[in-house]
Amino acid sequence: MSGILGIWNVDDQPVDRVELKGFAQTLRHRGPHGLGLWVEGPIGLACQIFRVTPESGGEGQPYVDPSGVVIVFDGRLDNRDEIMGHLGGLPVVSADSPDSFLVVAAYHRFGESLSDHLVGDFAFGLFDPRRQRLLIVRDAIGVRPLYYCRIGQSFLFASEIKALLAHPKVSTRPNRDAIAELALRFPNGARSDSTFFEGILTLPPAHEATVTRNGFVKRRYWDFDLDRETRFHSLDEYSDAFRDQFARAVNRRTRGSHPIAVSVSGGLDSSSIFCVGHELARGITEPQQPLIGITFSSADGTPSDENVFVVDIEQKYGVAIQRVALRAGFLDGIQADVYHSEIPFLNEQSDSTKSLYRTATHMGARTLLTGHWGDQALLDQSYLVNFFRRLKWTQIRSHLREYALWNTDADPKFFWRNFYQDLVRQHVPEIAIPFLKTARARLGRPGWDHEWYTDEFRENIRRHSFARNESGPAVPLRCASLYQTIRSSYHVMCMEWNNKAAAMFGLETAFPFLDRDLLSFLMSVPGEVKTSKGVPKALLRRAMRGILPDSIAGRRWKADFTHVVNAGVEQDYSRVIDMLSSDAAVARWGFVKPDVLSRELFRLKSRLSGGDAVNSWMVSDLLALEIWLRVFFEGETTAL
Repeated sequence: MSGILGIWNVDDQPVDRVELKGFAQTLRHRGPHGLGLWVEGPIGLACQIFRVTPESGGEGQPYVDPSGVVIVFDGRLDNRDEIMGHLGGLPVVSADSPDSFLVVAAYHRFGESLSDHLVGDFAFGLFDPRRQRLLIVRDAIGVRPLYYCRIGQSFLFASEIKALLAHPKVSTRPNRDAIAELALRFPNGARSDSTFFEGILTLPPAHEATVTRNGFVKRRYWDFDLDRETRFHSLDEYSDAFRDQFARAVNRRTRGSHPIAVSVSGGLDSSSIFCVGHELARGITEPQQPLIGITFSSADGTPSDENVFVVDIEQKYGVAIQRVALRAGFLDGIQADVYHSEIPFLNEQSDSTKSLYRTATHMGARTLLTGHWGDQALLDQSYLVNFFRRLKWTQIRSHLREYALWNTDADPKFFWRNFYQDLVRQHVPEIAIPFLKTARARLGRPGWDHEWYTDEFRENIRRHSFARNESGPAVPLRCASLYQTIRSSYHVMCMEWNNKAAAMFGLETAFPFLDRDLLSFLMSVPGEVKTSKGVPKALLRRAMRGILPDSIAGRRWKADFTHVVNAGVEQDYSRVIDMLSSDAAVARWGFVKPDVLSRELFRLKSRLSGGDAVNSWMVSDLLALEIWLRVFFEGETTAL
């Protein structure tokens, strides 16, 4: 993780070096190992560098090669050996060269098809002075953020929006359409390149943009091969292939020069990452960086208590996993949280999450692996639609019953509802889907339709709920759910949030379940393989035989943090009411009715406990918008 920034004044006005340094200072939390600047006339590049991999130990950025090509690079390349093979032993690169050097060498080798050959989590800007061309690129999944804007005759890009806002000519307002989409969790993908700031755009995953004096061209350089199908004769063959792919995904993310932290909950996904990491270390003879396990410690017997599973991992591998007390609360440092995330969104368990980040940093880690998106990658019951089309109704009933047996903490009706919704999505004309979504939402009284929102804002949300999906490739049913999730704007926003939240504490986050090769494999196999015989994550459970403790491989429930979320909001509720007073920013900016807001906040005070966290989320979402407006549009910088 590094912070990168670039400015090109295409009218040839020189870049002010002192001004560029000031912009880059907004990214210093992303790069504690120094600031590098490169200015040549109308173009300037800056990098707050963060050295994570062994090859980056002596790296300096921006990197300028002998031809004059210059790059600022944030990220990690996963196919270094493959790239080196294409370079034919060029003397400018070696096995010890930083990833940024390899990208420049690959640019000379591949030219305009450079991006097609890169695998990993990265974002970079590359300027070629001979061709007077600036290239900005984002990785295939979108793990690393990259934003840009054009102001008059100036083009700017950066790892975070705050660096663009530091430019005196950049002026913006809240993007009300994006905020409306957030209320709906981006159901129609309308935010493919927009942000919550008008005029500032995000480069979508798997895209590159070429900037010249004559224009701007954006293209998608890679996508999943939706025609690919992987077929084996047995579940064992599938599980062996999955285990190889998964081990490679973990191995790619443990290439570091410092200890590697893993957030281990005791659930299937994070435990698989930690245990596979230890299995990989056993098979390597050269010294490796230690793998550090960190877990939340909940009160015994609570729905979030997973300690028994963590103990089983410790006993199996002879390790000690660091405990971090689970805390209720989310208001400590709330302004800084929103300032760094740059979105009107709050983590209701932020106090606990920040404790975990601090622990990882204190133990010397610079990389944190998590099991995020394991559910999205491996839990998909849409294959039942194919059973329905083939008249396999007995199998449908059998699988849905099995789901309930393996999810003892869930209402069995939940899986039947999902099945019916999948049937509707696949057989109702697309034009009717938004109407059905809205009707269902109204029956459930969703948070976005709450009375405290103004009629104008509610109408904006409704308008977006009726919007048609962005056009895209025809996606086979076997991978439709996973593909649409990975390519959804809400998914990308969550990755950006994770990246920037960890950066506050000198960490880069990595997600083995978002490895593009692993995802490609999972999209190519039949859906009924991932959930063989109705067993959730059967493919992962089978692949982890002998690696996971038996108690985790056979686990039939998930931890529930609802009580923690509700307790945190209830604990901080008086402060929430103070922040959302009659003079609240959300009222001044026309999002809520102040009189209704006061009444409803008082009414909700006694309704924060219960079987779900809907009311707590509703309050949290409103408070997030309040703080975001204050920080970015009203200049409130207390505690930043």
